[in-house]
Amino acid sequence: MNNTYSTNKDLTRTRTARAVFSSGEDCKAKLERYFEEYLPASGEVADIEGLADFLGITRKDLIALTEHKTYGVLLRRAWNRIAKIKKQLAFRGKLPAAVLSFDLKNNHGYRDRPEEQQDGSVPAVIFQGRAEEWAK
Repeated sequence: MNNTYSTNKDLTRTRTARAVFSSGEDCKAKLERYFEEYLPASGEVADIEGLADFLGITRKDLIALTEHKTYGVLLRRAWNRIAKIKKQLAFRGKLPAAVLSFDLKNNHGYRDRPEEQQDGSVPAVIFQGRAEEWAK
């Protein structure tokens, strides 16, 4: 099997990381500056695209960097912090639930889970007027 694709992704991730951060401490400092200085001064709500823009990279680059061996854990913690901020805004009625739901699914890996019955099974989906036809 050819690992060129994986190697190229790793190389791109490393080049992007070097262009953005000089060290783990630099990464940590930039993330703190985003949350503690930039957001309060700008009045923006924390989000993935805003963090990427602050760092001077694209959303796609930021996603790739979450797998970087040096910076990944720090970026994933920032990602989690962004989700926490948005959830708190929604709880306080300052962010519509539909916007929160879309963002959590699109940027944070959340997904809808089917409702379970009391016995633990998932209920069947019935399409009105079609079940009898499909049963034939």
